[in-house]
Amino acid sequence: MKKIGWSILIGLLTIVSLNAQETVNDNEKEEITFMPKHIIKIFPLSALVGEIGIGYERVIKPKTSLNFVLFQAFDGPDFDNSISERRYQLFFETGIRRYLSKRKKAPEGWFVSGGLLTEYNYNKLKNKTNNQITDIERLWVGASVRTGYQWIFKKALKGMSTEIVGGLDYRTATGIFDGGNVHEINVNINFTIGYSW
Repeated sequence: MKKIGWSILIGLLTIVSLNAQETVNDNEKEEITFMPKHIIKIFPLSALVGEIGIGYERVIKPKTSLNFVLFQAFDGPDFDNSISERRYQLFFETGIRRYLSKRKKAPEGWFVSGGLLTEYNYNKLKNKTNNQITDIERLWVGASVRTGYQWIFKKALKGMSTEIVGGLDYRTATGIFDGGNVHEINVNINFTIGYSW
């Protein structure tokens, strides 16, 4: 009778330990395959030149995400000692990203994106020699094309992300305020640090 009891106890312990190993393996698989759906980003290089930027990315399909960027800038440096400049800028961009890596899902890996942008600028220029003041106020609309690479940290610094992105912006002044029929094409290169969940 004792042998039967010990056999049942050893059998139950074996089943429990095998079940626990399977649960641990399932948890490890979930950690490896887990990809975040949301990322909030900041732009540290832009902060060095007086621009405060925040971004948000939302995964909508395994290889596709929506990306939103908002920038605000105040006074910039005066490069000309004879002119004093007061500046205010508000920039908003929204776009769709497509991730190209075959083995990785959004929001990780190489991506291309296209989007729409709008920008409001107000510049107040004062000539220090004759005290002449010029106000320039513009509302811009346009489009952007970007490419870059995004890393998601899964073990060390879990939840952190970083990306390098560059591309072109095309914008045109609407003529609502000042200076209609002005067009610009700008090269845009940036670096972000973010938190994903």
